[in-house]
Amino acid sequence: MNERVLGYVRTAVTLGVLALLLAFAVTRGLDAVSEPFPENEDPPVCVDSAVSKGDVLRVGGITVSVINAGTKNGLARQTLDDLEEQGFAGGELANQADPDILSAQIWSPGGRTAAVRLVATYLGGRVKVVDRQSSTAGITVVVGDRFPGVRKGRFQVKVTKDGTVCGPASLG
Repeated sequence: MNERVLGYVRTAVTLGVLALLLAFAVTRGLDAVSEPFPENEDPPVCVDSAVSKGDVLRVGGITVSVINAGTKNGLARQTLDDLEEQGFAGGELANQADPDILSAQIWSPGGRTAAVRLVATYLGGRVKVVDRQSSTAGITVVVGDRFPGVRKGRFQVKVTKDGTVCGPASLG
């Protein structure tokens, strides 16, 4: 074969390889572009964090959700806003009519945990703690029509036994 033909063959082979690489790159690029964007997931309302006996628990480390059990419109929203102003992390809002709840209750399957004790200081009077699971995140406060409103409470409490507390995701 003469040099001229050999040069044409090399050029043709090089162009063929480059064409294959280009086709491969275009195919991969189109696959990547045509995939749907990843879904933005909402961050969790709160995350569980371990607390140990002797730790200090502060209001900023607790997420509170409020259920309106009464007939006053906006009572849960106002209560949650007031608790957030005091430093608690805001959780969820719900309505669940219950004429037996006149003032305020805290629903907690764990009893009087440090978080429950701290939230109770903001609800005034004798707050009933009910051993009950809730579908809302964090500490669940249930308010009725006679709930007088949020008052100033303690800024922190000492943890008396090991457990968990549901607090803001950024603190988890």
